[in-house]
Amino acid sequence: MGTWDVGPFDNETAADFCASLDEAAEGDRPGLVRDALARVLDAEDPLDRHLAVAAVAGAALVAAQCPGGRPVTGPEGPDLPVPVLPADLRGLAVRALDRVEAEPSELRRLWAETDTYPHWLWSLHLLRRVLTFPAPQPVARSWARIDSWMRRHAPASYALLAPPADPAEVEAAQETMGIRFPADLLESLSCHNGIAEWARLLPDEPPMSVAGILGHWQMCVEFAEDDPDFAEPDDGQEPWWHPQWIPWAQSHGDSQVIDMREGPGQGRLGNAAHDDVGCFDAGWPSLAVYLTAVADALDQGREVEGKVPYLTPDGGLWWAVPHQTALNGAPLTPAPRAEP
Repeated sequence: MGTWDVGPFDNETAADFCASLDEAAEGDRPGLVRDALARVLDAEDPLDRHLAVAAVAGAALVAAQCPGGRPVTGPEGPDLPVPVLPADLRGLAVRALDRVEAEPSELRRLWAETDTYPHWLWSLHLLRRVLTFPAPQPVARSWARIDSWMRRHAPASYALLAPPADPAEVEAAQETMGIRFPADLLESLSCHNGIAEWARLLPDEPPMSVAGILGHWQMCVEFAEDDPDFAEPDDGQEPWWHPQWIPWAQSHGDSQVIDMREGPGQGRLGNAAHDDVGCFDAGWPSLAVYLTAVADALDQGREVEGKVPYLTPDGGLWWAVPHQTALNGAPLTPAPRAEP
């Protein structure tokens, strides 16, 4: 099996699978994707590498049609369009990826013998992540769920949530920045204008007020204007900063940004570190999806970005990696799930 990179279509077996899709009638293509995913679940151990590769390619085609999925374009993937795939293929694709990554898997063993094994695992992680994004709820609904959970279990953190932003201040910030805020950010600001002081209320950076958004954006734009290296992408990477990014959350100079550049990625969330370029590979398709995931994590005990919620002794909410037991010497208690 000729392989030239870690991507789902970067090998000869995946190319053959895509060719079979192109040769099939349009109405038969979803069935071929389903078969590629199902075969790995029915296969005997050890899982054959060719079956595994076709399943990964099929999962990538399913993920491409999900919010936040990476379109399959150019020389990668099938030449002909893949029709809209049934929604139930998302769960099947996740199970197929789990089987490919589990032992005994011939494909996993082969990659484990190479220096690029971590990159291959990361490529599977990104596919699985897109496939498991929750269906977004209205932002106001997600904040209501988060608020209700914190009132009951983390009152100290709930007290830090600011009241709604002044619509006139929001409008003035948009005029100054020359960016219209997306609907989900406007809805979030109509619930809470950031927080009163720094706290780990969300798995990523804490949300900012309108004034904080404007101030951080102005600072980053000025830095980028003073140093062209900050604004110019390098080797296809994202720049250090782009004026069409909205820093809705920030901590110690690192911000979670909303990308408002024109194109299919408009509205997605990514990260802009103070000492690195921007990154959207492990971001979210929208603020609405992210806040839905946070509310689900609190209600159902799920992870978000590899972090789970804890309670501090003073009644605060804290997000950290699973199985952490203490914070600065003080005990952390796993956060309870919401009552039905």
